[in-house]
Order: sequence, then structure tokens, then C-alpha cells
Amino acid sequence: MPSITRSRSGGDRRAALDARVLAAVERLLSEGMKYTEISVARILEEAGIARSTFYVHFRDKTDILARLAGTLRQDLLEIAGRWEPGDGVEGLAAMFAESIAFHRQHSAVLLAITEAAAYDSGIRDFYSSDLDAFEAKVRQALMSEQSEGRTVGGVSVEAACRVIVWGGESAIAHHIQIDDGGGDLTFARELAALWWYGAFRRPAS
Repeated sequence: MPSITRSRSGGDRRAALDARVLAAVERLLSEGMKYTEISVARILEEAGIARSTFYVHFRDKTDILARLAGTLRQDLLEIAGRWEPGDGVEGLAAMFAESIAFHRQHSAVLLAITEAAAYDSGIRDFYSSDLDAFEAKVRQALMSEQSEGRTVGGVSVEAACRVIVWGGESAIAHHIQIDDGGGDLTFARELAALWWYGAFRRPAS
């Protein structure tokens, strides 16, 4: 019977090596390298591992970006998932401020994911899956608020979710590129107000 201690130790070592490779790629991207320009050899050098070890853990270079996408998007989903309608517009603004800070911290990787999603269906699936999950959460929240009479019946839940979730993601990505960070809080508050008063608390016509 295999040792549980040994199995856990092996799992820890694998996770540590995976994290080392992912961190190496994020450093290279943060230094200004484009993902298409980063070779496996450069990744091996940066992470300090052998080629044979690399291919035990990753299928290829695309697999690294897919895992980075999954990890970062899950972190973003957790940030977004902490907001509930009961937190109101101020809670929504705080959530967006935290999300924008996270985008800034990992902007190089997120940009690489966005670029790769345009031509790689595997990356595109990773890129969109967590946003799909967030859209489902917002949809459920709007439907619940509508059933309780706090959101007007005239709001098209499906259309509103699509606009505020996917449009909000694009708006944040663009904001990060053109703003030095000084306007982050104002942007978060405006985005929150658009969500809250445009959908959750839209005035009755």
C-alpha cells in the first residue's frame, strides 16, 4: 500500500515546481517580453529546471498560459463572488477596486492571455469559462432581486448580464492600459454606479 505521507510530499513538490514555472513566465512577461517570443529554453533557464522535468509537468508552452489563465481567472472570480446585492453600490465599488488592483498586479499575464485567446481555442476556453461562471452568478442575483421587487421587471436579465459582465471586463482591461492608477477608485465607483443604477436599481419607466 503506498505511503500517504510520500504521496502528499510528491504532490507538494509537483505543486511547488508548477508554481515555479508559472512565476518564471509571469516574470518574463512583466519584463516586457511577448508570450510568442518566450521560448521553452528561456523558461527553463528562468525557472532553473531541466527540459525533461518541464515536460513531465507541462504538455507545451501553451499549457503554461492555460494554467495561468485558469489560476488568475479563478482568483478574479473569487474577488467578484464575495459581492452580494445586499452590499449595495458601495460594496460593488469596493469589489471593482479590488479587481482593478488585481488586474494591475497581473496585467502582463492578462494581456498575454487576451492576445492568445484570439488565435488559440484552448486559451479562449480558459479565458471565458470563469466569466461565464460570474455571469451566471450575476444572472441569479438579478433574478432574485427581480422576484423580490427590488429590481424592476423591465430589466432583461440575460441582456443586462451580458452587457455588465463582459462589457465591464473589457472596460477594466482598457482602463488599465490608459490610466496610471490615479483614476482607479473613480473608475471603480463609476462602473459600480452603472451596474447598480443601470440594472439592479434601475428606475421604473
